[in-house]
Formats: sequence, C-alpha cells, structure tokens
Amino acid sequence: MYDVSIVGAGPVGSYIAYRLARLGYEVAVFEAKEAIGSQMCCTGIISRECYDLFSPTSNVVLREARSAKFIVPSGQYLRLEKNTVQAYIIDRAAFDVALAKRAQEAGARYFLQSMVTDAILEREGWQIEVSSGGQRQTFNSGAMVIACGFGSSLPQRLGMGKIDNFLAGAQTEVNTTLDEVEVYFDQELAPGGFAWLVPTSMGRGLAGVLCRHDARLCLEGLLSRLMAEDKVSSSEFDIRQGAIPLGTLPRTYADRLLVVGEAAGQVKPTTGGGIYFGLLCASIAANNLHQGFMSGDLSSSRLSRYQKEWQAKIGYELRLDYWARKIYGKVTQRQMERLFDVIQSSKIHEQFLNWEGFSFDYHGGLIFRTLRQPRLLAGIVTPRLLFSSLGVPALVQLALRRNGGKASATSSKQRDS
Repeated sequence: MYDVSIVGAGPVGSYIAYRLARLGYEVAVFEAKEAIGSQMCCTGIISRECYDLFSPTSNVVLREARSAKFIVPSGQYLRLEKNTVQAYIIDRAAFDVALAKRAQEAGARYFLQSMVTDAILEREGWQIEVSSGGQRQTFNSGAMVIACGFGSSLPQRLGMGKIDNFLAGAQTEVNTTLDEVEVYFDQELAPGGFAWLVPTSMGRGLAGVLCRHDARLCLEGLLSRLMAEDKVSSSEFDIRQGAIPLGTLPRTYADRLLVVGEAAGQVKPTTGGGIYFGLLCASIAANNLHQGFMSGDLSSSRLSRYQKEWQAKIGYELRLDYWARKIYGKVTQRQMERLFDVIQSSKIHEQFLNWEGFSFDYHGGLIFRTLRQPRLLAGIVTPRLLFSSLGVPALVQLALRRNGGKASATSSKQRDS
C-alpha cells in the first residue's frame, strides 16, 4: 500500500516523487523501460531558468549555449547571440537518472520493467495492475499520477480524453565538428516543422527533425544533406523516434488522479520542448496532492485546482504557441526566404534580442511583438492566412488579449454577429 503511485520515471514523474517522498509520503514509481533514461528521443536543451530551478546536479551539463543559427533552404541564415548563457545542452539520460536518484534518496521506491496495464478506482484509492517480468502484480495506492509521456492509452481509458494532434520526431547521434546550434526551416526537409544539428560533447552532436509525418524518412534526408555539406561524418546511425502532442487533454484530474507532463500535453508547440513546462506543472501537482492529503480530500472537485493553476501558469502561452505553429505550417518556402530577408535588412532580430522581455521558454511576448511589425508580416502573414489558420474565435482572443481583455460595446456586438 502506497500513498501515491506514479506512472513514469521521466523528469516529471521523478520530480513529483521527490517532492512527495521528502514530505514523508510512501511513493512508488513504475517505469516500463529496463533502465531510467534509456531509449529516449530528446535533444536535451533547457533554459538557464529551468536548470537553476530543477537540475539536481551540475554533472548533467554537456555544454552551454549562447548563440544559434537559423537557416532557410537558400543557405541564408540569422545568427542570434547574447553575451550571457541562454540555455544548457544536457545529457538527458544523466538528467533523468539524477532526478530519480534524488527521489530514491528521499524515500521513493522505483519499479523498473514494470508496465501499468490497468487501474481500478475503489473507495480508498486505486488498485493498480502491473506487468513485470511476465508476471502480474497488484498494488494499492491512495492517489495516482500519470506521467508516462505522450502515447499511452491510460489517460483515455480512465476518462481523461485523448490528444489526437501531434508531430513526429526522429533523432540520432552523429560525429560532427560543429560548435554552434543550427536550426533548419525547410518545409521539404521537415514538413510543418524544423530540423536541427546540436553539438553536445567533443566531436559529437545530435541531428533530428520534428515534422507532420514520416519522421525517419525526413531524418534520413537531413543526414544526407549534412553529410554532403561535410557537417556530419557518421556512416551508421541509431535512429530513435517519438511524438510530441499539440494540444492538451480536456481533463487532467479526476478522483485521486492527476495527469502531468507530455501525457497531459504540457509541451511548447513551437519547439516541442516539454521539460520546463512539465516540471512547472509537476510542482503544482505535488502541492495539490499534499494539500489534498492534509485536508483528507482527494476528490475530483478538490484536485480540479491543479488544472486551474497550471492553466493559469502556462495555458495561454500554450494556446498562443499553438496558433503560431498553425500559421507557420502554412508558410511557403518563398515566404520564409522573404521573411529572413526582411529581418536581416531591418535588424529586427537584434531588437528582439535586446528586448527586456525576451525569454527562452515563454514565446507569447515575442509572437505579439512580431504581430506588431507591419513590414515583417507584409505579404507573408496575410489576413487570409490568419483566418484560415486560426479562425474567428482565436483572432478575437488575440485582440482581447492585446487590449487587456477589454472590448467596446460595438466590438462585442460585432463578435456576436
């Protein structure tokens, strides 16, 4: 019998396990893989803020990042650089292991090669069915957290709904002499997404794509191009694949149950990054479970505060990022080239870099500043493109947000009509 059972031993699951175990709760963590941090598809770029708040050790950092190149098909690029460290490229497997170790030292118990196959809600908690080594075991738990990443059918089977929209990702480790992050915006190379080459340790790096479909095929195309450009010298690649949700679950709470991280859709639609937002929501989840135990109330009504709090924290950011991604998905190669021309000639990228509100994690402010650049958007983000991508409700929300949530009587009548 455990107070809390957590499905998934990624950063989100392990952080919740650490927080609750440190408070004295009996915590069990179930992980389907045979080793923590194994067989993952993640580049491992986190912001300085994320590192300062959540990293359990400095040993996970492979290198610092102060700059990056953003490249379009013609070879034209924008280089963004700041004097201070903006992000860390981490050893993602080591990061996961370090978080799990900290949780175990606090008292959490980990069960590896243990897949949760079913969960039944009873009066005093959850009866959890686990398959491990060909055997089935039953565990009892006062509360349960689903933090097993995107793709599990468990949230849907427990009535949380399903995320149907997603992007496919593929990545592999390569030999490279590159010493700076490169991001490629090419709709033929990565339809609806982008590709990257990220240096990690000496002579090594990660090449990957995020796209609508056929991620492995797109990655093979990227690797061929990088090899032709002498940026990559590997001849054999171990390709790993995954998926990134676009959108969130309708519900992330129920009686004695919370869904957190990628499983809930708490991922930036612009970049596909989920570590920072997932950990922020993990902190909110841990607080709400603790308060529920202290009050003796783990009902759906009480735990609904978790969803209200995380939506207040990142909900609008996720929606705005999602709208931006929909627009980007309809921008043509020619329009992207023109966009880079305008940015380069007007030095708009330098203005953005020097803007005090610039954030590696929160892109909403940057998106709004972009929308206020008529020259930047002229002929690229047209009214027709906005309406076809977002629709009227989203455009109304954008207008209200820019006006501080206020609307005149006339504009209200126009919206109603």
